[in-house]
Amino acid sequence: MSCTLLTNLPNRWRSHLVRDLAGDVLEIGVGKGENLGLYRHARCVWAIEPDLTRAEHAQRTARQSVVAAHVDVATVEALPYRDNSFDHVVSSLVFCSVIDQRQGLAEIRRVLRPGGVLHMVEHVRPNSERLARFFALITPYWRRIAFNCHLDRPTLDVLREEGWDATVSKRRLVFVRVTARAVRAD
Repeated sequence: MSCTLLTNLPNRWRSHLVRDLAGDVLEIGVGKGENLGLYRHARCVWAIEPDLTRAEHAQRTARQSVVAAHVDVATVEALPYRDNSFDHVVSSLVFCSVIDQRQGLAEIRRVLRPGGVLHMVEHVRPNSERLARFFALITPYWRRIAFNCHLDRPTLDVLREEGWDATVSKRRLVFVRVTARAVRAD
């Protein structure tokens, strides 16, 4: 489920995240389907959302998409797809709220085809120690009202620790746009 209270992320970041992706794409935490209308070149988009109500909304959005799109109710920690199924996986304001980032990344690695790419727009723990401490203090309260959203997660560090070559192409305060490739086997 995407971190819905922080969706004022510039729309062009979302558009740049997905518009040029081709082949088979999996979107993690599709929410209400905000990105589904932005895909232009994908052969097919599969999407997951753990919340049934939001998934049903995304399914309605998917029916109006330019590319074929399907929405399943599932979590990133237990993806209902076969190994090596996707050319790209997209995550947009999701990894702040997943229960187990490491398990989610292992599942993404499993379903990505060799050479596949993980594309992310996420908010992460700030570089500034002062801001990082502030976010750590408010996260216990914030996550109660924001679908488990953690403002202080070291997502970039976790990606690298789990064997992903992560390249940050843009950073604005706590928001990052990342492209990542798995560099070692599980």
